[in-house]
Amino acid sequence: MPTFRLAGRLSAVALTTAALLGSGAIAASAVAAGAAVTVTPDKGILPPKNPARDVNPDPDFLVAASCAGGGDSAACNTLVLRAVAHARQVLEKMGGMSFSLSAYEKLTPEEQLFVTANLERVERGLPAIVVLTRSLDKIAQEGASADTDPPLANVPGTLPGGGHWVSLGGNWAGGYDNALGADYGWMYDDQGSDWGHRDNVLGQYVSASSCGGQRYEIAMGAGHVTKGKAYGDSETELFAGVCGPTPTDVVLTWAAARKLLHIT
Repeated sequence: MPTFRLAGRLSAVALTTAALLGSGAIAASAVAAGAAVTVTPDKGILPPKNPARDVNPDPDFLVAASCAGGGDSAACNTLVLRAVAHARQVLEKMGGMSFSLSAYEKLTPEEQLFVTANLERVERGLPAIVVLTRSLDKIAQEGASADTDPPLANVPGTLPGGGHWVSLGGNWAGGYDNALGADYGWMYDDQGSDWGHRDNVLGQYVSASSCGGQRYEIAMGAGHVTKGKAYGDSETELFAGVCGPTPTDVVLTWAAARKLLHIT
């Protein structure tokens, strides 16, 4: 008998409404095998504007054998990247993501979620999320383990290193197989959630004015369960706009990720 899989499910939460940036974007080409890739400005849809419609995955990685059961193989990720490229072209006239897939495969799922969120941001001209942190990962994982959004109420006001957050946002996805699949749902198949997940990924969160002239950046946590949850896999993202020192409980910085993935 044929096997039928549940479609992916999504939810999003934002504790504060972040001011969202307006214009400018960056397009990337096909996935790079290892050579450095330089991204260049292009036009894409940025909040508060939203895509006109959802785009069903093409190719449909949700029914692909290589992606089933939380598949995170090169074959699965190649399918998802093709679907992302197709959705970007249809919705925004942008190219697909470009990075070293072999290097990406060596990252943890949490690090992969950090990378995909940043690629969505910087390829549209938005500031990168500076750092993935252990403390925010822990809270994001609570959500992933419970098949729900990260519990924002559990984020302490002061983060390791002494900085404090001024805004938070979180995403959850189940049934999208892996980090890139979850990103597809949040970014290109989210009209039913009024594009709230996309807004979270592309949010500003923090600015010089909101920090009173202090240093500021965006930090992130991520959570992942490969299988065994309500929809199989479970992925979460937790975004924090931070005033003051960069959090010190570093898992991965964007600067290090760019070097690892040959993104210039």
